Amino acid sequence: LMAFQRIDVKNGTVTWTLDNIKNAFQMMTGSAEMIPIMQISLLSYLLLTAIGVPLGLFFSYYIYKKLPLSGAFRVILFLPSIMSAIVVATIFQFFFERAIPTIMLRFFNIEMLGLLENPSTRFATLIFYSVLLGFGTNVLMYTNGMNGISQEIVEASHLDGASTLQEFLHITMPGIYPTLSMYLFTGVAGIFTNQLNLYSFYGGSAPGSIQTYGYYFYVKTYGSKSMSEYPLLSAMGLLMTVVVVPVTLLVKRLLEKHGPKEE
Repeated sequence: LMAFQRIDVKNGTVTWTLDNIKNAFQMMTGSAEMIPIMQISLLSYLLLTAIGVPLGLFFSYYIYKKLPLSGAFRVILFLPSIMSAIVVATIFQFFFERAIPTIMLRFFNIEMLGLLENPSTRFATLIFYSVLLGFGTNVLMYTNGMNGISQEIVEASHLDGASTLQEFLHITMPGIYPTLSMYLFTGVAGIFTNQLNLYSFYGGSAPGSIQTYGYYFYVKTYGSKSMSEYPLLSAMGLLMTVVVVPVTLLVKRLLEKHGPKEE
């Protein structure tokens, strides 16, 4: 409702208008500030999905098969998810901003900026951190799905001479596909909500070249000085919902139609 309101904080009146929707549409499609944000948001979503999902499946399968050090991997990968986000971000920032440059200077005589400070490496570093932080949830979700697969079917495939890769592709993947597809199509909303953990490292002053929609809205909402600023932000959020709902439903339909079947 606020997306259709104009709030006058001086006299406390509220009037109904479509101006917020028009202004939000113009800002999101033609603003020099919002175009890079759209590009970074989309790129980060694609990279996190393309990197995080395969690696999550790989480590989950490794743990599921109880291969050497699988228990240690489970603890290491899940640890960042159970620790305070501020603690994890502080440790990560200290290592990549201070430890790595010190090591490079001391042992290789190479002077370098911190990876989050250096404009050429900060985006890749944030992607790496986000993938690392997401392992805990992904591994827990995928391994739980794998543990629900009938062991009789797995043993029968081994008797028929199935290799580890064949077992993964033809038994494990179809068995956990409902879980995987749900993660993929619900994750579409992350295009507009993912902060890429920017606030943890930069507070409200992240460089414009790496800002995402999620970060932009959080900072604008948190830093707003009056209620009069909320209607435009609400209108932008509403327009994003109009975009993301049909895209999510389309992705869901495609995944259900073309995904592997258990039978």
